[in-house]
Amino acid sequence: MIRRPAGRGGPLTLARAVGTLAVAAVVGSAVVRPGVAQQPATHIVVIAGLGGEPSYREAFHELALQMLDAARDRFGLPDSHLLYLAEDPARAPDRTVARSTRENVEATLGALAERAGPTDRVLILIIGHGSAREGGSAINLPGPDMTGADFAPLLAAFPTQTLAIVNTASASGGFVPALAGSRRIVVTATRSARERNETRFGGYFVRAFTDDVSDVDKDGAVSLLEAFEYARREVERSYESANQLVTEHALLEDDGDGEGSLAANALEGDGTVARRFTLAAGPAVAAGGATGAGATVAAPGDPELAALYAERARLEAEVQALRGGKDDMDPARYEAELEELLVSLALTNRAIRAREEGRP
Repeated sequence: MIRRPAGRGGPLTLARAVGTLAVAAVVGSAVVRPGVAQQPATHIVVIAGLGGEPSYREAFHELALQMLDAARDRFGLPDSHLLYLAEDPARAPDRTVARSTRENVEATLGALAERAGPTDRVLILIIGHGSAREGGSAINLPGPDMTGADFAPLLAAFPTQTLAIVNTASASGGFVPALAGSRRIVVTATRSARERNETRFGGYFVRAFTDDVSDVDKDGAVSLLEAFEYARREVERSYESANQLVTEHALLEDDGDGEGSLAANALEGDGTVARRFTLAAGPAVAAGGATGAGATVAAPGDPELAALYAERARLEAEVQALRGGKDDMDPARYEAELEELLVSLALTNRAIRAREEGRP
């Protein structure tokens, strides 16, 4: 059944019912079978908003397809886990779930919430034009627009999953305070709804996944933290090279305090959850939420590599647990234990890379 937030949408007409059922059929095509053990999965929902003119419609559509192609071809995500809502579904009918109306966004996320596993990861990527509204930011869609507050009840339907929402539109900063929460990553192209100029962040964010440019630790995966930092740096560089005033300042929020950071940190504060949310290539497909609970990996035919993945997951969980108890520890002891864990984690990552590359 499609979930609809209370008080929204009005009476269900026949045409709307047909559209809603179509969305449910597509999104529900890979329903998890009860009683069958499943690896935590990654789902990507791309929403391309209203272009307003042909050049923007084309740019938004192409950027969406680039992200979907990278997720499938480079990182091995199945088509059933890649959901695209487009301004004009006729442009790519074989890749599109539905038109990117508010009703279809609600239906798609509601259907996905019904079938997603409890430890799955969900990435919602918004591409388009944004605007400032009283009390927040909005993404421009065909028909009624959607604010951060409109997305809040939709995201609440994923209470145990690790969820990321990336709004690459102008004036997107208001999504941060509206959507921050536990196991939640919120990325916006601007730091407030007042930064209303066309943004460049989205193109660089998608490029972080399409090209081999952002995998800083060379572990065969691209994390949301790596993608954010790459896009943020490239935006700054593009303005500087053109000798222009920077009119967009991207934010990342994932510690739940509702305050985004301009420069995230992989060790403490904003960035710790985004560091663990990866699209992985090859056998190193790590899973788990903000704490890494239930992390699993696939390493067919190589028990030593599987053991290394399990050790990495254990160490990452210990790092998270240690950070959680920082306020109750002696500072010197905390720093010493953290350093020991991080060194062990670095050595384990080195061993994993060597094993994957066939080196002793």
